[in-house]
Amino acid sequence: MAKKFLEPTFDALFDSPVKVRLLKLFLRSPEENFKLNAVSKKLNLKPAPVRKNIEDLVGINFLIRKNVKSEQTFGVNRGFAFYNELRELLVKASPASKEKMLKRLKTLGKIKLAILSGVFVNCDNSGADLLVVGDNVKLAKFNNFIGALEAEIGKEINYSLMTTKEFYYRYGMYDRFIRDLLDFKHEKLINKLKI
Repeated sequence: MAKKFLEPTFDALFDSPVKVRLLKLFLRSPEENFKLNAVSKKLNLKPAPVRKNIEDLVGINFLIRKNVKSEQTFGVNRGFAFYNELRELLVKASPASKEKMLKRLKTLGKIKLAILSGVFVNCDNSGADLLVVGDNVKLAKFNNFIGALEAEIGKEINYSLMTTKEFYYRYGMYDRFIRDLLDFKHEKLINKLKI
């Protein structure tokens, strides 16, 4: 007996914050298949709501369930009715709230410069997604910030954290990483260094 799929609607796609995070994760990684526990870990969410929302997305044929070595994995269905439109929407939309990022960055230490690039400005050829320059940065808080940001975006972030002294040294030496970051598309979230 053929499995019957529900008609995909906006309500079925966007009815919960968990589902929105799932959409981001699977649309940003269309070639990958994920186990349920890996999805929960990546999105920093409990397994029960993740399982329920994944089942909903399988039910509308957005996700495909696969059995690999007796374990279930899930991947995006590129033949889904709105796949291309959702990918385009994802590319155009900001991956994370810049206001929330700014607020959290200010609690990490004396942040002098925060540059968004890569995934945050839809630029594939950037060496990093985020550069943070500051002093007295609390590393545990910074790591929590990165983890929460990755969970919100649904993707691993390439980032660099530098002291002000290290940044000025590398900037003065025309360091390729710094120059490329500043030459390609980027946005300065914090710019106390007037770069």
